[in-house]
Amino acid sequence: MLWLALIFPCLPLQAHDALLSSFQSYGGLNGLGDVRDVAVQSSGGMWLLDSQGRIYFFDGHQRHPLNDALTLPDEKILTIAYAHQALWMAGREHVYRFQPSTNTLTAFPLPGAVAKTRTDSAPHPRQSPRLATINNTLWHIQSGQISVYQREDKAFHVWRTGPWRANNVWFTAGHRLFAVGTSLYQFSDGGIRQLTRFSTPITAITAKQDRAWVSTEKRVYLLALSGNQVQAQHVLNTRGNYHRMTVGSGGLWAANQNGLFRLSLDGVATPAWQPGDQRIAGQSITFLWADFEGGIWFSTDQATRYRAPGQRWITHQHRVFPSVFTHGFMAQSNPWALEGDSWRDLSGYRTLPSPSVVPSDKYLSATRDAQRLWWSTPSGTQGINTLTGASIVIPDRLATLPAEHLYTDAEGTIWLSVDDQVMRYWPDTKTLVSYGTRWQPHHAGKVLGFYDDGRGNVWIRDQHGLTRYREGQFKSVPLAKDRLPVQDMYTDERGRLWLTSAHGLYQYDPSAPDAASLVYLSLPGERFHCVTGNRDGIWAYSNQALVHIAPRGFVRTFRLPSEAEKVACYATQAHQLTLLAGDYTYQVDTDQLAFSLRKPPNVVIGAVWQQRKRWRIGPRQQTAVTLLEQSPAYLAWGSWPPERQVTRVHYQLVPYQHAGQPMADKLAAWQQTGSDTISLANMVGGHYQLRIAIPRDGASHTVLDISVSLPLLPHIINGMVLACFVSVVLAAVILALRQRHLSAVHIDTSSVPTSGSRDDIAAATYPLGCESPSSLALDSDQANQRWTAEFENVIAARYQDPDFSMAQIAGALAMSERNLQRKCRQYFGVTVTAYVTQKRLSDAATRLQHGHAVADVAEACGYRDPAYFSQRFKSYFGVSPSHYRRTTTDVTVADIDD
Repeated sequence: MLWLALIFPCLPLQAHDALLSSFQSYGGLNGLGDVRDVAVQSSGGMWLLDSQGRIYFFDGHQRHPLNDALTLPDEKILTIAYAHQALWMAGREHVYRFQPSTNTLTAFPLPGAVAKTRTDSAPHPRQSPRLATINNTLWHIQSGQISVYQREDKAFHVWRTGPWRANNVWFTAGHRLFAVGTSLYQFSDGGIRQLTRFSTPITAITAKQDRAWVSTEKRVYLLALSGNQVQAQHVLNTRGNYHRMTVGSGGLWAANQNGLFRLSLDGVATPAWQPGDQRIAGQSITFLWADFEGGIWFSTDQATRYRAPGQRWITHQHRVFPSVFTHGFMAQSNPWALEGDSWRDLSGYRTLPSPSVVPSDKYLSATRDAQRLWWSTPSGTQGINTLTGASIVIPDRLATLPAEHLYTDAEGTIWLSVDDQVMRYWPDTKTLVSYGTRWQPHHAGKVLGFYDDGRGNVWIRDQHGLTRYREGQFKSVPLAKDRLPVQDMYTDERGRLWLTSAHGLYQYDPSAPDAASLVYLSLPGERFHCVTGNRDGIWAYSNQALVHIAPRGFVRTFRLPSEAEKVACYATQAHQLTLLAGDYTYQVDTDQLAFSLRKPPNVVIGAVWQQRKRWRIGPRQQTAVTLLEQSPAYLAWGSWPPERQVTRVHYQLVPYQHAGQPMADKLAAWQQTGSDTISLANMVGGHYQLRIAIPRDGASHTVLDISVSLPLLPHIINGMVLACFVSVVLAAVILALRQRHLSAVHIDTSSVPTSGSRDDIAAATYPLGCESPSSLALDSDQANQRWTAEFENVIAARYQDPDFSMAQIAGALAMSERNLQRKCRQYFGVTVTAYVTQKRLSDAATRLQHGHAVADVAEACGYRDPAYFSQRFKSYFGVSPSHYRRTTTDVTVADIDD
């Protein structure tokens, strides 16, 4: 993997541009085009072969011609591969091995029947060869013959012969596939098996794990493979006729004479490159390949490009911080900003010159509606029409008012403030009303800003409190003094207010306005700048981190420190967050950040126990745990995913209460441990927040709420656990007796499947060439149909339950689990678990098409953990749920091919 380490530092930071700009060039590959084959060297670097038979070694920075190191054979090299610590090359006559360590070249004769075709006549020339390396095994394919290199006798031996061509054979780690006409076959050690047949000839194949993508002249199919069978078949694209395909970064890539395309699950082929494009020269695709890390390489007849694996969740660029932003109900989703002497739509679509002659650093505030934009300066308030650029006529009283804050609410009314005085202005009637200080239910002090939650409430922030205006009435919100002043606020889809202050992030529910609950407690020196939200949750930005509150309530922090005094954040799209901090602008793909499996491992709580009484806690869950008061407690931790273990963590215990106790400061400090167990001794009654983080990746935190109370709760828990255990045992005994009593009733109905037509039953149950028995009784056939209908109804009614088990299905159908498993395999060709999984993932795909969040879809389809759901979904469909949703929202998925 050394060559990847050499390549990655050369890659630019931007990763969310158009598809074409996501393919990068390297100085060492400039001028190199018409690549026909690639071989990756395990010790680092890669070999490239062009159409003229020239071979180059690329070390990540420069390319080196192989003919500078040795004399190449006279015949033209047509394919290359790397195996057994050597570069292998093949022409039409010989196979050659080049060992870089000794700089020697060895020729190997062509094996068996291939060598006998050297004297073939011109009308039937021998086909071009192909070399392939799978699991460090070298294969040679030419003229209907597949040979394998044996290291013991240092020779090629014929493995299979048949009517296939080298360009129609595809070897993957799990499958060896080849196509002849319209049929798809699979090689195995036991022979050759036909997998499926299509209506038009096959033009290209690619595969990864248990998925295969097949392009025919008319369509592109996704096949779910299991052993020697095709379990499912979906139509991805109704055009087809692709000559090259590969799976890697971004999904499925395909190329034909019209260019390079990325294919999504909804059947859309998004062009990434087309002939004649000036940014990447060339007229045709000569090579397309995905490396082991998922990076995409493609070559035209004039250039070679690379797309890095994975997608970064954040990009940044240098940009001067705007002088002022528009604030208001409409501006929350699409703000404008003053940059220099022009107003710019931050979505990047429009720019208007500002008619004001006041320097940009003198602007106080700004707001806008659908067609007009107003701003205030020390000399007064002005406005322009954003459609025509013409100035707006403003009453003299307002034109000379140096408003410190301007805000347009949902009804189009402008709220203004000067020190502690509040006013309202109706632009259509040009009416200005001043409330003076009469609006203050309390001693307010200076007004800090306004906010419209879209539910008929306008909130006024001031130095000493928070006030709500509704239906002509001003009412103060009871907030503790230590939570004031409110620095920023945001309303989610459920109407809850999210407030930031110097002490942390709070949640306030107007329907239960007794108190605001603490969500995140600020660290020493941490101060929040802004809070906003989108479909992926709530996002609050401080000078130390980006805090994410997922829709299900889980709290995580991501290291993104910034000491800039000027900070702003807004969410213009459902899955994107924009942060402006000083002279840097960050674009955050919140969907990738919230649910991507590629991010560094998170420390997770494994179990919490005290005195041999243990309460287990699942990974990535915020869980309240009750411990015995004044008794030692032990906490075990691990990392997720499990294959990415960490050996050292930092942990911090922050008390929500009892802040004046001597132990508070000591426990609030970050501590480090190399053990997988943490002892929490001398705990006192109260509410604590335990944070665990990886030192080398301070961005990933796990938060656990711990409540310390009297020792009555553990005894209650023990009684409940014992009662549950006894109930389960009794239920199992009753179910076994009932099943034994009713098994005789169903035993005669489990011999013949009835799903599908009679012809399909015969083909699935009996060998080819044999006819099914014709003496099936009608009553038995109807009984089988009733059973399959009952089975499907039980699954449809309960598959959304995460605790749904095969025992429940067997109990509902009054049969044993073994008999249920056998009948499910006989009728549907899959196990009960596979059937339920297919049902869940099919429902998940439908929900993702309608734009539901990944976490909500996972929960609705019976998965507690969104990460595990993403893993299962990607294994089944070949892409992540977030990518599937982005590419299928409001678009119909192609019909499933029966």
